[in-house]
Order: sequence, then structure tokens, then C-alpha cells
Amino acid sequence: MLGLLTVAALAPQAAAADPLRACLAELRAQAPRHRVSAEDFDRLTANVRILERVIASRASQAEVVDLWWDYVPRAVDERRVREGRALAARWAEAMADIEARYGVDRAVFTAIWGVETNYGATRGSLPLLDVWVTRACTEGRPLWRANVYASLRLLAGGTVSPDDFVGSWGGAFGLTQFIPTSFEELAVDGDGDGRVDLVGSVPDALASTANHLARRTRWVPGLPAAIEVRVPAALTRGVRPLAETWRRDDVRTLPQWARAGVAAADGAPLPERGDARATLFFPAGAGGPAFLVTPNFDALLAYNAATKYALSVALLAQRIAGAERTLAQPWPTDDPGLDRDGIRRLQELLLARGHDIGAADGIPGARTREAVRAEQRRLGIPEDGRTGERILRALDAADDRKAREARGDPGS
Repeated sequence: MLGLLTVAALAPQAAAADPLRACLAELRAQAPRHRVSAEDFDRLTANVRILERVIASRASQAEVVDLWWDYVPRAVDERRVREGRALAARWAEAMADIEARYGVDRAVFTAIWGVETNYGATRGSLPLLDVWVTRACTEGRPLWRANVYASLRLLAGGTVSPDDFVGSWGGAFGLTQFIPTSFEELAVDGDGDGRVDLVGSVPDALASTANHLARRTRWVPGLPAAIEVRVPAALTRGVRPLAETWRRDDVRTLPQWARAGVAAADGAPLPERGDARATLFFPAGAGGPAFLVTPNFDALLAYNAATKYALSVALLAQRIAGAERTLAQPWPTDDPGLDRDGIRRLQELLLARGHDIGAADGIPGARTREAVRAEQRRLGIPEDGRTGERILRALDAADDRKAREARGDPGS
């Protein structure tokens, strides 16, 4: 922590001994070139600090470490579908205007709202200037440094208040989670009040999200980002079990895929878009669900560059728009992942067994996973720390036996 000292007053040897101070000194030297005055830099970074939580979270982000059958059930659960449909009805007029203005299907930006912050319920609470300084000083990527300067410009100009400039460990904020550089480039006034407020204005957040999808990678109206399909055996040759496979080099129009024997998994015809091009995507390899992914999938990846995220948004959007089920083909596992309600139930069972995991919130953090490992070890189940159906069934069964024994009923 820098306390009341400004970077300009630091002795060279002190900066060399303190990596944070050295990094800030380097950032300060370049600040005027990035439209940040030295005075504003010193004032706004006076108490900035490295956040260890950001460093730790970087190594355990769900999009990287989670299996597909753990990630998707949490992101696309029935509660999120119901809430998304209710909010789409509540904001129908504003969403219709955004859809007409940007050409992006309303179910898609509603789904992003749901996956990013659970419709505003979980936005994060980390001070974002600290987050970006941490990322810039420990990872060194040019984009992270650009976001330090963008953060300083947003704060110095009063565009965003310090109280609102909080969010996730990844550095995003607002209802649909914009990073500062994307805010400056793509955030728009959706409610017509003359200012952009991604924290308190639903129309601003959703319009900005639609603008992002339309401008970063051209959005094709009415075209699903991902279509679950049945694929002839000849087209699955070379796809290994459990290996995520995206055949980007085999691009065909939807009619061409249909002529090759690819059909929608629900038996419906492929969308009648003769010019729409798509590629085959096997997220969990052979034996799991298969998809045709379109240019709109690339637009979702431009919003968040993780295939688990993009597919989850695509599937949630289809459910919000009226689809009755998320997948036709199950994931290739004998231990499916749990949705958030199932994880909450599992956490309650872990708490009852004395595990210190914090609140039962449906979010499987490190302490939940460690408690699962301990119970798996005790029960003789393979230790993987996963919040799956197998451990939930085992703990439920143990509770049932305990309850029967307490009643003097040996059961069957």
C-alpha cells in the first residue's frame, strides 16, 4: 500500500525494492500519453494495492478448470431460465427497442445478463482499479495496462463513481460486466437520459451489450449461435472421446450441412438461412452433444473468450426464447454435474457434517471442493472435488440411514 506517498516522491531504490511501486512508477511515466494527468494518477492510485484474490482466481477460473457437465448445468438451470423469461416480459418494450436498433435477438442479451451477473444479483465487490493494477503489474499484458488507464479516465472524469466501480476479479463491472476499455468504446445510453450507467440502468446495460455484439463481430439477426445436431458417423471420424474439438477449417452453409446428413437434434429442420455458414463443434468430444456453431458464436466469444461461456449463453438464450430443454444428447459422464439448487443442497449437507465452507450459496468455491474431497475420501469415492450427483446421492443416502437408525427403523 502506498499510503500518502505519491509515486513521484519515491526514491529509485524504494521503487526497485517494491514491485508494486516500481510498476506504478512505470505506469505513471506513461500516463500523460494515455490522457491521464500525473495529478489524477497520484490522487487515484494513492492507496491502490495488489489483490491476492485476483492472482488466486486467475488460476482457478471456472471456464478453464470446470468440466463441461459441471459448468453448463450451473449456467443454464431452470431457475435462471424462469427468471430470464420473467425479465424479458418485464422489460419487453425496452428490449424490443434495443433489438430493433442493434439487430441482436433479445434472448441473447438477456442470457448474457443472466450468465454474467445472475440478472444483477452477483456483480462482484472488488475495487476495479486495484484489480487492474494487480493484473497489469503481475501479468504485464498490454490490454491490462490499457485498462488501468481507462479505469483512471472513468474515475477522473466522474463517468463512474468509485462506489459503482466494483466488480469481478476479472476486472468487469455493471449488470452485464464490461471491462473499462470496452466501456469507453462500446457502452451506450439505452434509456435516453443523456448518460451511460451500466450499474443502475437495465436499458443502458442491455443496449451496450447488444452494441458490443453488433460491432465487435457482426451479429446476424435471427441466427442461433449454436444449433445442437445429430451428425453422421463419417463426420465424427477423428473426434476423440472427451476431447473438445472445433473443426474451424470445415466451413459450410446450413443447406450444405443438411445435404451431408447433419440434422437438428430435436428433429426440426435446420434454419432456412441459405447464406448462413457454420462449423462443427464437439465440446466434450465423441459421445457427447454436437453443434453447428455460426458467426454469432464468434460474437459471443468476442464478449468473453471462453467456449464454455459462449455455448452456455447460446443455450440459455434458446431456453429463454421458449425451448423446452437445454440438450437432447446428454454429456458423456456417469456423474452429471449439479445445478445451483443441487449444489446448495450439497453444501447444506457438508455444513451439517461440520465442514467450514461458508454460506450454502450454490457456488462451489475452493472450500466446498475441499470438503467434497474429504467426504469422498471418507466414503471411498474417487477424490476429484466435483460437485456432482454421485456425492450428493451418497450424502443423502447417509442422511437417510442416520434418520432411520434414529427412529429404530433398519429400513430395507
